[in-house]
Amino acid sequence: MLFITNKHLKPGMILAKDIVLYGNSNFNTLLLTKGQVLNNTFIKRILYHNIEGAYIESEAFADIKVDSYIDDKLKAESLTQIKDVYYNFQMSSGKINASTIKQMSSIVNDLITELLYKDDLTYNVIDFKNFDSYTFQHCLNVAILSISTGISLGLSESKLHDLGISGLFHDIGKMSVPVEILNKPGKLTEEEYEIIKAHPINAAKQLQNLVSSDVLRAIESHHEKLDGTGYPYGRTANNINYYAKILAVCDVYDALTSDRPYRKSAFPNEVIEYIMGCADTHFDYEILQHFIKIIVAYPIGTFVKLSNGKLAVVVKNYPENIIRPLIRIVNSDGTVGEDVDLLYDKRYMNVTIVDMGYDYEGSGLAGVLKSSYDMKIKL
Repeated sequence: MLFITNKHLKPGMILAKDIVLYGNSNFNTLLLTKGQVLNNTFIKRILYHNIEGAYIESEAFADIKVDSYIDDKLKAESLTQIKDVYYNFQMSSGKINASTIKQMSSIVNDLITELLYKDDLTYNVIDFKNFDSYTFQHCLNVAILSISTGISLGLSESKLHDLGISGLFHDIGKMSVPVEILNKPGKLTEEEYEIIKAHPINAAKQLQNLVSSDVLRAIESHHEKLDGTGYPYGRTANNINYYAKILAVCDVYDALTSDRPYRKSAFPNEVIEYIMGCADTHFDYEILQHFIKIIVAYPIGTFVKLSNGKLAVVVKNYPENIIRPLIRIVNSDGTVGEDVDLLYDKRYMNVTIVDMGYDYEGSGLAGVLKSSYDMKIKL
């Protein structure tokens, strides 16, 4: 299968995976099913819901399989419960009780159980972007990323639980921030920014005596930076809670790979480059080293542009080096060439991935796309 961005989808292409939409009213809407032949109506539906693309059947890439990082049912149930908790918080003027904590704790336990027993702990951002509500999906994503990073760090299950709770609640204070400030496309005024900066403090106050002190400090400090330029207190390095340092990385990664009213999403490789550039100024270097083991710069099935000018498709990722995957060359005429292992093949030591490959139609992309939407005729 191949991941084709929405602007390159063509009638006749065949879906290789279900497209499930996670929205406000129903957190598990099956939009289109695996095996469905795309037509203009279906493509318009994908564009309408701002879905970035779809996995498409391709004979030349039939061996490429992409599994869901988290079970779809668990994801839908988690989002539904997060929505209920956040809305209840908003409707009750910011009140949280013990039953709410128990409800969120159950979600975290299920996530930990699923993640601890995964054979391949590599987070594919594409798997988490089919949603209408940013807030709820963002909180779930940050919890999943935080738990996964904690597993890589070798943390105990009790600490993973605290991390998960911190992730689910880290932005609940934003429910008290006016939506016109949260989604403002332009620069915030000083007064508006002060309101934003108060959201971690407000959340921690409401959770007082309901969660551990580490969870409170994590939520309160997830926007702090090692060099003291963060908020709300401008804390530095050793004065920042350890869980908060993990949340900070996960929060920024998910935010930058998501579409917002004031900013388009960036590709995972671009965000990773930015985050690594902030090592030991904004983010803890040791935590970053483990974080990049559980994410992928170039998701399986995506097109990439190489430094030698060739186009390729990512076949397999390696946690020990996320920027040197196993790739399959695409020739300029759209035919498929050899598999190249950028990590282990010494012949390609000087070849690097320089960009995602979706805007290089002259390099063979058009031919691959044509063969993909010609499959219906062949079948």
